[in-house]
Amino acid sequence: MSNYNFARRSKINSSSVYDHADNVIILSVGSAYPPLLPDIATEASNAAGDKRTEVMQYGPLMGLDEFRETIQAFVAEDDIICSKANILITNGAKHAADLLFRAFIDPGDRIIVSAPTYMTTLQCMRNHDVNFIAIPQDNEGMRTDILERRLTTIRENGLPLPKLLFDIPDFHNPTGISLSLARRKKILELALEHNFVIVEDDPYRRLRFEGTSLPSIKSMNNNNSVVSLGTVSKILSPGLRIGWAIGDEEIIRRMAIQKSDGGTSPFNQRICNSLMRSNKLAEHIQELTNTMMVHRDEMIRSIEEFLPTFKVKKPLGGYFLWLELPSGMSGEALAQAAITCGVEITPGRLCFPEEDPGNFVRLSYSYVSPQEIREGIRRLAKACTILP
Repeated sequence: MSNYNFARRSKINSSSVYDHADNVIILSVGSAYPPLLPDIATEASNAAGDKRTEVMQYGPLMGLDEFRETIQAFVAEDDIICSKANILITNGAKHAADLLFRAFIDPGDRIIVSAPTYMTTLQCMRNHDVNFIAIPQDNEGMRTDILERRLTTIRENGLPLPKLLFDIPDFHNPTGISLSLARRKKILELALEHNFVIVEDDPYRRLRFEGTSLPSIKSMNNNNSVVSLGTVSKILSPGLRIGWAIGDEEIIRRMAIQKSDGGTSPFNQRICNSLMRSNKLAEHIQELTNTMMVHRDEMIRSIEEFLPTFKVKKPLGGYFLWLELPSGMSGEALAQAAITCGVEITPGRLCFPEEDPGNFVRLSYSYVSPQEIREGIRRLAKACTILP
């Protein structure tokens, strides 16, 4: 036993969701589908050649000017109107979220989150010693009626109001639910009334399989109460580590000052800039969307065949399925049994900020082939038979 005096956060976070067992079918993480990773040899070569004196240096704090202009045009397709000064380039969306928490959160401050919500962002929030206001979801997303009552009670009792609300409105991770238009408007109304900032994490918005797109919360924002987080991780490549934040200029500047990395990689920014300014990204997103729909459908068919007592809702896009297990079955126990049967899943426990109902798991259909998805669900059914 060592005598190292570790920080409390490193004692709590003793494992990573990115660690995987050997020789298993991975249905646990939203990694990119390997056959669809783009060939970026030309873009990388061009960046390393003509732009080498730029891309081999530390990058500008805010990001390359030209790339920020490209992001400005990209988000304008979703009716988000901003200037270059409103955009900060980051090492992915989680980096942007962490910078935002650094800019806003003191230990003990409150953050509103859905229950469940994205597991690694929860971990990041815990590293900042936040107090959660956990709001349940239904088929329309976060229950704004419950949120409104909680906020009213907090204010009437003279307690500190939350500084931030974090949500994933389009194809939510882990539930796959999309926040309804009425609730998007209600959250904006509550943010104005109670003076908190909405953090809109939207990595899956372009991956819609069917249905009508809803306006982003940021596009409906007239009072600078929304910070929008974006990334190429789900629509291009997670290995490029490129994301962005869009918000009020004062917020964005304070986030930028929290950077300690010498600026996000100019080399990777140049690659992404070339792909986004050409038609290659749009073509890639279309191919990816078509493929992920096939994966989703195969996973749902396999669940209906092998796990007919499990409840699952069909998402209209994104990477994930949220499964409600039969009464009395533990998601944690199932995840452990699944490993012994050669398949890896995510227990729902990791997605809840406070109390875990115990009977949920998250599955991802993004990383493996339809054939592997079917075999993985068959193995998961086998795991159910060996539960205590």
